[in-house]
Amino acid sequence: MDKIIIINDSGIQPELKKFLFANKKHIRFSSDMDEISLSKNSLFQEIIKRYEEKQKVKIQSGDNISFFQANEIIRFKAKNEKTLAFLANKNAIEINETIENIEQQIKELPFLRIHTDHIINVHFISKVIEKAESDIELNDGTLLPVSEKRKKIITDFLNKHI
Repeated sequence: MDKIIIINDSGIQPELKKFLFANKKHIRFSSDMDEISLSKNSLFQEIIKRYEEKQKVKIQSGDNISFFQANEIIRFKAKNEKTLAFLANKNAIEINETIENIEQQIKELPFLRIHTDHIINVHFISKVIEKAESDIELNDGTLLPVSEKRKKIITDFLNKHI
């Protein structure tokens, strides 16, 4: 099975670009990849762009529908029958959806339900604090509780993916 690995590290990308160019006759692209390889943009830029487009999250708040990249959303917090979305730009948006509905909409994205009231973007985890009651610290300093019943699922997920 062929796989594509997205590397978002500007220090590595030039070396990978050189490698791909030097070995292009040995690399097989799918039809989608053929289209990308023939475009005028850098191959890596185009692959990353297409990957990020698939990582968009649609958020409806009242009459407004906003689209965000998954990496622009730090976390979601339940607020009665609504949900707050906390964004990387320090803004928060109130969404007219329950956190359960949000969880279903983003299940294929890098988000993890850690508590009845909290869903986090795993890319913003800075620390997991193991004690009687575990907590997760995010890059912005927010400390969130981990529910006891989700602790094993979260630990397994983090060990497998991060």
